[in-house]
Amino acid sequence: MSSSSLSSVADAISATLVSGTPLRAIGGLWAISSLAVVPLTFIRQGYSFSVGYGVSVAAMVISFLLTTSQALALLSSFDISCSTLTSSAPAFLAVTTVIYGLRLAFYLLLREFSVDSKRKQVKSFDKMPRLQRTPLALSVSLLYAFMTSPALFALRGLVKTGTALEKVQLVSTGVSVFGMVLESIADQQKYEAKRKSKEGEDKFVGPTTWSYKLVRHPNYLGEILFWVGLFGAGSVSFQKSIVAWLCGSLGLASILSIMFGASGRLDTKQQEKYGGQRKYEEWKDSVKYSVIPFFK
Repeated sequence: MSSSSLSSVADAISATLVSGTPLRAIGGLWAISSLAVVPLTFIRQGYSFSVGYGVSVAAMVISFLLTTSQALALLSSFDISCSTLTSSAPAFLAVTTVIYGLRLAFYLLLREFSVDSKRKQVKSFDKMPRLQRTPLALSVSLLYAFMTSPALFALRGLVKTGTALEKVQLVSTGVSVFGMVLESIADQQKYEAKRKSKEGEDKFVGPTTWSYKLVRHPNYLGEILFWVGLFGAGSVSFQKSIVAWLCGSLGLASILSIMFGASGRLDTKQQEKYGGQRKYEEWKDSVKYSVIPFFK
């Protein structure tokens, strides 16, 4: 494909993100997500759910920010002072989402190359020839587009200053930021603990402190809070768009289902592997909640 053809495709995608109908805008997000996920899935099949996930989330928001002067102006208003905090909520959300995606991708790569068990686990997912991985990559790319779409609508449809909707957007953005920070801390705690454990040893090494005193899987709690906050911040701009509500809701419902399912499987796996060990049993008895505080 010639450079002029590539430029035309890029311009078409940019136009759909900036001023296209909600359906076309989400189609543009899907295209960008696919451009990130498909090549990474060819490298490692497991990257479709890990590194590709983080890269695609960041790429979708960055692409929109780079294609519209309105978004760039909004980003330039990014300010952490209380006087401008409410008007900068969409900018906070955009920056948070980019940091979230890039941090996650970097963390997963670091964990893969520094923890032997994770390197073997990622490699074990390579079960299909590269070209046959394309449908998988495209399907998860669509899911990531649905999940990230509220951020796009928050940047496209700014709410009126001083309204209740603006306050909802501000609070939701705060929830998203808190979720990202919590997940980052929990991931780092778990990484440090696992890196110290010996290969093939079935001894429980934690972590059991800080965020792991709140719930047994605070990294999942952080991810849930991030996406719930992002949905809340973007939903105030959905207005009467059925497409925006449907796609955003499907994305949120999917990631919640994935997180709760993963936490349940991990609880079972830990019980089978560490059940009976004093340190594990004491931690489990003291931290009664799996993902959501006060909900077993």
